[in-house]
Amino acid sequence: MHAMSPQDASFLHIEDEVTHMHIGTVGVFEGPAPSHEETRAAIDAKLPLVPRYRQKVRFVPLDLGRPLWVDDPHFVLDYHVRSTGLPAPGGDEQLRNLVGRIMSQKLDRSRPLWELWVAEGLGDGRWAMVSKVHHCMVDGVSATDLLSVLLDREREPAMTAPSPWRAEPEPNPVELVARAVADRMASPYEGVRTMRAAIRRPRRIAADAAQVARGMQSFHRLMWPGPATSLNGPIGPHRRWAWARGRLADVKTIAPASAAR
Repeated sequence: MHAMSPQDASFLHIEDEVTHMHIGTVGVFEGPAPSHEETRAAIDAKLPLVPRYRQKVRFVPLDLGRPLWVDDPHFVLDYHVRSTGLPAPGGDEQLRNLVGRIMSQKLDRSRPLWELWVAEGLGDGRWAMVSKVHHCMVDGVSATDLLSVLLDREREPAMTAPSPWRAEPEPNPVELVARAVADRMASPYEGVRTMRAAIRRPRRIAADAAQVARGMQSFHRLMWPGPATSLNGPIGPHRRWAWARGRLADVKTIAPASAAR
């Protein structure tokens, strides 16, 4: 069992029927699309490098602790690896519609939170791969790293047989509660230590209170925004997908300046 970080758990808690918290990538490749069997075999061989892809979320009863990652004893790769075809003429509009439909559906929380779609029939003899992963699994940077594990540098890579895998026993509710209680028993010391430090530094208390007040003002502006516009109006569960073109050289120039802020 591996407990989620507070930030990762927040991506689960704020998700609802309208606000979906998965992220995705779309790759377009030249040449004929691989068969479902080829795609499945390639991913199956790489799964040992990304063990999170075989794990699912378990919630602690009564919300006594943060959600945990546990092995899925009923993991079925064919559920996550899917193949489809774009309708003719297989242009940009058909690809946008497909990705929009895929991203409009929430991921099943009873299974590992990812899907990978291979779409053939893209114009000019190309095909597309659509990756969909919940934000609690990976952030934008590590998602790219995970996807790079599934791809190869060589056009004809050497295929390796998948290593045997057996799921660890899934914890029962009593074990989940016992772990959460044990974690809480370790936290009072930190609470007392923080309280003593605050008492010794009353100026720090006043500064923290002022900071909280400023934060509440910002939160108030987020909860009650200004007049509705095309950018902040109500939304539904459905999504549309579009893209903008840019030069890689420009991205590499902007990236260091953005990271410095």
